[in-house]
Amino acid sequence: MTIGTVTILMCTRDGAPYLPAQLASFVAQTHDDWALWVSDDGSQDETLQILKQFRTDHPNRDIRLLEGPQQGGTRNFLSLLCHPDLGDGTIALSDQDDVWMPEKLARAGAAVTAGAQAYAAQSIVTDGHLTPTGQIDNAARGASFKNALVQNILHGATVVLTPAALDVIRRAGPRIDAPFHDWWIYQVLTGCDVPLTIDRNPVLYYRQHADNVLGANQASGARRRRGGLLRGGTYRTWIQKNLLALDGIRSDLSASSQTVLEETLAAQALPGMRRMQHYRRLGLHRQTSRQTALLMALTALGYA
Repeated sequence: MTIGTVTILMCTRDGAPYLPAQLASFVAQTHDDWALWVSDDGSQDETLQILKQFRTDHPNRDIRLLEGPQQGGTRNFLSLLCHPDLGDGTIALSDQDDVWMPEKLARAGAAVTAGAQAYAAQSIVTDGHLTPTGQIDNAARGASFKNALVQNILHGATVVLTPAALDVIRRAGPRIDAPFHDWWIYQVLTGCDVPLTIDRNPVLYYRQHADNVLGANQASGARRRRGGLLRGGTYRTWIQKNLLALDGIRSDLSASSQTVLEETLAAQALPGMRRMQHYRRLGLHRQTSRQTALLMALTALGYA
């Protein structure tokens, strides 16, 4: 299978300071066969003017500007993925503030040719001015449903889905109550045994600034914020929301994933220590032994 025409799905909201560089990186792709659909979630800056000018400057491309649901980034992306006019081709997700490396789509195409139905990759983390500050490489143990239930390693802005993988995501519909669209995609793909390649090479510059929804876990400040979410119970709420959403598509999951989901759902009613023992027996894990130990400790204390 070849990658063919790729429809880039980008969600925007007040992205004017960053959009020109991102749009220019689309034009610079070595895989030049792409279209662009943008769902704008009520921008009040010059975002729409920039996008309309880009469409005018590229009259031979399929560039569509859509009105988002204005219910947050996750719902915006899900509305695009499930848009009734979106065809059956390959899609690539994009944030408004990153910059793609020229080989991004080509690398995804090579993975698809080799048998992958879904692709994601790592990223170079930068500051607001695109000065590199680190690298995301969080897939040391690889992708699995038992990892996806407690951790997201899928950087949404790198995701490429073939028609078969897209169909799996679309069957769940646009109104899933999941905290993050890329975490949801990771859970569904692994839960349905969709062949997924996670490229350990970076394919984009992941810009960090004050308006990031969550951001990369690189700086000490980011780690402290995430630690606060863990200790404050937000992480446990995310897990529970994901589990309930997955329960709604239980029949689409593989038999082994259904069993893991059922037992993880049952564990939610247990006190912390017993829930931790249940997680350990099931083999739920994060990508490093240290992260997994922290997960088990927080679960025992009732925070996860």
